[in-house]
Amino acid sequence: MIKKILTAVGKAYRDFKGAFSGGKTTDELFLAFSSSLKESLKDYDTVYDYIWGKDTLNIDGVTKGYIPKKGDTLIMDISVGVDGVWCDVCRTFFVEEISAEQERVFELVKSTLRAGQRALKVGNTAGDVYTAVNGVYREKGKELIHHAGHMIGFKPLLKPQFLLGDNTLLEEGKFYTVESGLYDEFGVRLENDYLLGKDGAEDLFEDILPLDIKEYVLK
Repeated sequence: MIKKILTAVGKAYRDFKGAFSGGKTTDELFLAFSSSLKESLKDYDTVYDYIWGKDTLNIDGVTKGYIPKKGDTLIMDISVGVDGVWCDVCRTFFVEEISAEQERVFELVKSTLRAGQRALKVGNTAGDVYTAVNGVYREKGKELIHHAGHMIGFKPLLKPQFLLGDNTLLEEGKFYTVESGLYDEFGVRLENDYLLGKDGAEDLFEDILPLDIKEYVLK
């Protein structure tokens, strides 16, 4: 079921991108995303952050009644549940163009996601994942200011959350996210879902919506 949900969410992201046009409010633009989910899944529950421009520095929330402008970033952090199964993924988009600084930050956040995935293995703890993600930031003089992911299942946000010092052991057969973001002049956040097996973590979303920055330009 989770693959079905993630496939629908990936399609909804693409439909949202395809429907983007200047002059529409953030509320109007989100309709393309929600309509796509409705078409694919019929009945579903959702929780989300949908934050544009300067609002991305707030980390969470929903931007209402705003008309996006060139150079804005958009964080779309989407949790979708169907029949008691939830996913939780995030992508960041850029309006019309990508600046050198936006690309630098996106690639840095992506590299922390990869580090988190490598730390997702049986025998490691929730805190180990946080340390792996934040270690990449610390090398650049930065700091992760929220958790680095969490378990998912019958609801979108389950414990353990990946926080410093959490000694909860990761379990084979469970679903986890790795979530990472940086919020300086603007916010960039990325999140993928994983199934933890005995030999490591299988990324369930990368094949559906790869982290190629060129795919996240809204024109």
